[in-house]
Amino acid sequence: MNVQPDTRKGQERSAATRRRIVGVARELVAERGYAGLSTSEVMRRAGVSRGGLYHHFAGKDELLGAVLEALELDVVAQLAEVVAGAPDQFTALETGIQWYLDECLRSTELQRVGLMEGRKALGWEAWREIIAPHGLGMLSAALALAMEEGLMQRADADALAHLLLAALHEATALILSAPDRLAERERTGATMAMLLNGLRMRDARG
Repeated sequence: MNVQPDTRKGQERSAATRRRIVGVARELVAERGYAGLSTSEVMRRAGVSRGGLYHHFAGKDELLGAVLEALELDVVAQLAEVVAGAPDQFTALETGIQWYLDECLRSTELQRVGLMEGRKALGWEAWREIIAPHGLGMLSAALALAMEEGLMQRADADALAHLLLAALHEATALILSAPDRLAERERTGATMAMLLNGLRMRDARG
């Protein structure tokens, strides 16, 4: 079905407005946390009316969900670039896990918006429902490919992806709550590497 030019332009404007609102809200949550996310401030910074804001989002929770999803998509895109040059899929998994732990330690936005404010404001179940599909899908596909390449023991890739993602989330919680984050990053990273290496095919272990 052909979309009329005026309709297409309207859709593009609407999408641009939505992206602008999400971008402003993302900045505010990173600066002030969810409690400091003021819809009035979002409207002022984004240059939209109250009706314009609520046309796209029913309330603060829905807006925070969009912020979380945007952040997760950015993280997944960065991760894809990081592992693109890996010589094989198992190395890509190893590299990706360690990069994610480093990124959680480095990025204050990921710490505050992705791992703290979102979980606290929305509750664990809603938080996980928003962030898991993107990273989970990427991880499941990577595990399945590593199995096909004969580098990893055969298992249910989807179930294994859930378990590894849960381990990663707990690993980041350990790191961010530790008095010495750098020391905890080394300890936790080594443990995650050992966990993943246990899944390697015996004749593929170095």
